[in-house]
Amino acid sequence: KAALSFYQKAFGFKKRNVSNGPDRKPMHAEMTLRGTTVMLSPEMPDWGNKSAKTMGGSPATLYLYVENADKVFAKALKLGATQKMPVTDMFWGDRCGSLIDPDGYSWSVATHIAEPTPREMAKMMKEQMAAMKPPESAAASGPEAAAVSGA
Repeated sequence: KAALSFYQKAFGFKKRNVSNGPDRKPMHAEMTLRGTTVMLSPEMPDWGNKSAKTMGGSPATLYLYVENADKVFAKALKLGATQKMPVTDMFWGDRCGSLIDPDGYSWSVATHIAEPTPREMAKMMKEQMAAMKPPESAAASGPEAAAVSGA
């Protein structure tokens, strides 16, 4: 329930459904944002569901497009998320920041702000990558990313 509440308050998801198990504890929840449904379940080791905290970090990063990345990012931090990378203009045309939610899952929050040409993108990528160093938690976050855009 705490995770669903965080996602509603921080990112604007709407609760669609919560199903309780025989013990009356939530075993499945669905939330929606701009036509995209995300399903959640608590850690259930007997069923192979392990939390990011149990695994030592998030196995993937959810990439979420929002109208105002700065505003959503600040709100998520205020609600208990931890900053991984501050909101920054990125070489591919997004303004984006990365955070870890209170349950240990990795999110990138972004607003698309530009359409760089391939040449501009290559130049900006070189410059940006030379100036960046990986966050300390990079090894625990994994290289995979899943997009949730609803666009």
